[in-house]
Amino acid sequence: MDLIDRFEDSSLTLLSIETEGWKVHLEKGGSAVLPEEQIAAAKAAAPIAQPHTASAPVLEERAMVQRPKAVEKGELADSCQSVKIKAPLVGTFYQAPSPADPPYAEVGSCVEKGQVLCLIEAMKMMNELKAPMDGILRAVCAEDGQLVEYGQILFEVEPC
Repeated sequence: MDLIDRFEDSSLTLLSIETEGWKVHLEKGGSAVLPEEQIAAAKAAAPIAQPHTASAPVLEERAMVQRPKAVEKGELADSCQSVKIKAPLVGTFYQAPSPADPPYAEVGSCVEKGQVLCLIEAMKMMNELKAPMDGILRAVCAEDGQLVEYGQILFEVEPC
């Protein structure tokens, strides 16, 4: 059983692990505040994992969503529930495999779980960021070629 499966099966809502050269942050639901003892226990109980080319995207669910200023296309209904997909690592954001190719996904298009949404280049490695669920892409919150930070919101997806 891997770290993500253990996290999903646990009662924890937040798990952050930092070690030499990599960081993993998992969160269920919205943001949660846990006592330091639970965070320390989760860090101690988690198995040491090998660094991956990209960790699982960090998800944040919100009942009310505001349209990001960087997005010109697509409107978000105030009553819809949208999932924000955050950058799992620091790097350069690319919406397509090359400048001549079309984007992996465009605002308003349907995305399937596991579909590539973008590439994040870090240390000359191209890391695919995949959709965590089926849904409609409602917003792209980063620009092509932009440096993105860990935890920065990249996409908003309305689950189907």
